[in-house]
Amino acid sequence: MIVYKNMRWDEIEFQVDEQEIQIKVLRKNEALKGKIVKQNDFTKVYRVTLNDGREVDIADFDEIDNFFEKNTIIFKNRTGLHREIRRYIDYSLQ
Repeated sequence: MIVYKNMRWDEIEFQVDEQEIQIKVLRKNEALKGKIVKQNDFTKVYRVTLNDGREVDIADFDEIDNFFEKNTIIFKNRTGLHREIRRYIDYSLQ
């Protein structure tokens, strides 16, 4: 999934070639290119600067879901979910 700064996310397919990344946003059928700024292979999280200047994060939501289940993190509302996902991504890329 690609996660934007406003916490909107979309399903993607992506190819990594060293520090270059090619992203295809499936819902919009949009192709993006960028460079990997930071990455964590253990948590499968990438911070990417796109060629148009935007900074986005790419995260494996299956890994995030497994982490939340193992640590029994429960959300009362969508804002809590967004906050925890942002914390997970930021912590992974420290």
